[in-house]
Amino acid sequence: MRKNFTLLFLLGIFGLFTTKLFAQQDATIDPADIRYWIGEGENEVVFIVNWAEPDTAMAWGYRFEEETVTVQAMMDEIVDADSRLSYTLGPWGLGDILYSDGALEMSITAGGYWMFNVDGEMAQVGFDQQTITNGNYVKWGDTNCGTMIDPDLWIYVWEKEVAAVYPDAEDTMIDPSAIRYWIGEGENEVVFAVNWNEPDTCLAWGYRFSEETVTVKGVMDAIKDADPRFDYVDIGWGVGDIYYADDVLDLSLYGTYWMYNVNGSMAMLGFDQQTVVDGDFIKWGDESCGTEIAPWTLVWESEVGAVYPYAEEAKIEASDIQYWVGEGQNEVVFAVNWNEPNRCLAWGYRFDGESVILKEVMDAIAETDKRFSYVPGDWGVDDIIFNVDSEELHYDLAGQWWLFNVNGSMAMLGYDQQTLENGDFIKWGDESCATEIAQWSYVWTQEVEPVWMNTGVEEIQTNTLSVYPNPAVNETFVTIENAGMTTVSVYDVQGRLISTESVEAVAGEQVRISTEMLNAGVYFVTVNSESVVRTAKLVVK
Repeated sequence: MRKNFTLLFLLGIFGLFTTKLFAQQDATIDPADIRYWIGEGENEVVFIVNWAEPDTAMAWGYRFEEETVTVQAMMDEIVDADSRLSYTLGPWGLGDILYSDGALEMSITAGGYWMFNVDGEMAQVGFDQQTITNGNYVKWGDTNCGTMIDPDLWIYVWEKEVAAVYPDAEDTMIDPSAIRYWIGEGENEVVFAVNWNEPDTCLAWGYRFSEETVTVKGVMDAIKDADPRFDYVDIGWGVGDIYYADDVLDLSLYGTYWMYNVNGSMAMLGFDQQTVVDGDFIKWGDESCGTEIAPWTLVWESEVGAVYPYAEEAKIEASDIQYWVGEGQNEVVFAVNWNEPNRCLAWGYRFDGESVILKEVMDAIAETDKRFSYVPGDWGVDDIIFNVDSEELHYDLAGQWWLFNVNGSMAMLGYDQQTLENGDFIKWGDESCATEIAQWSYVWTQEVEPVWMNTGVEEIQTNTLSVYPNPAVNETFVTIENAGMTTVSVYDVQGRLISTESVEAVAGEQVRISTEMLNAGVYFVTVNSESVVRTAKLVVK
């Protein structure tokens, strides 16, 4: 019985000893829990610092390719990557380790000094000489928060639970003045951005409104209605996916979920409840390309690009062209979009060769249609002019320069070098009435009108087209000279199409034109039959 008591006593003493020894072991952290890895390579080391006041232990991860690196080399790379961390040198080695962010401001405490160990064993050489290899743990500690377990050998351990450092990152933003696509109207403005992954792409729109506040969902719905490239999926309690698709990008969720923040802080409300005010910045992000800077708090660091407005080039079918210049089996359509007023007019050009130079097309139109002319410049075209012998119709440059595109794509060659082929559509535009859809890429959305055939008073006077009565009050009749499909159109003096009608006519047939709804003034009646176009002036009382 006494032997049993002695054994139990000894086991108890041993248990107390082992418990004390265990309590004095260095606190560590599993590499799988590290959130901030610095460097690249297949080798990994965990780097820990334990400060006092407050007792705080924080850990970084370090990756490298070499077999060994020094502790100082590792610390230099971590300091370079994380602006919150720094260290100073003293007369015999390290002087201080500093950490500063929005919440913590830490350095050595009064009367303390720094010591470090590797894998729990106190280092015997300076940090500039101590080498480490794959799998090592390096821990620095302020002696004021450590436990000295061997006074003779100056061995310390630090028992504070080690926390993984979150990466230091800030949400990238964009200045509202850089936004290119504003949707909505009002004096209040917010910027709305989305960061996708694969590729890591962030695009931003602007939204204007008159109310004091608007919900994030309200912003997204307005952008969705205005921009057909943008869409999202509302799953009732959040957003299931956000899409963007154009000719280059086709973006959707790559990770597991979407998150959003307002002014760099993670939103706490659903997007249908979260309100924003003038000056706010909203960003959604695919979490797979975000940086977690705190639990459930992500930021996205990709540069924010301004979305260009969505617009498509307005065109006209060759079959709608009324004024054709040249002869041949090949055809191109030539259009010009002026500003003040915003007006686009189109001619057709026919030719026999495989291609034709744009300048040749313009010269041929200018020679045939005396209303059209252009002014060559040192670098291109200085002005394009359309003028009828009436002060009511005279167009020229209103903006700063002229640009042209072919088939909706901005031309890269000068007009005296650009070749055209059968079926091409060419449009010159005054940039002041254009929509910039990419850098130095413009489109003009104004409806394209065919140029009418009347080219001056002399031609109208010699025209055999019969319109009676003229002047007209409620109606007039135009006599069709050729049998077959015929189009009868009425234009005002500005060249705007007022009415048009296609009929299967017989020679000598009269087609009625109602003038009841027309204001008093001068109009032009055009009859297009079997590619023969005749025009007469019509006066309405």
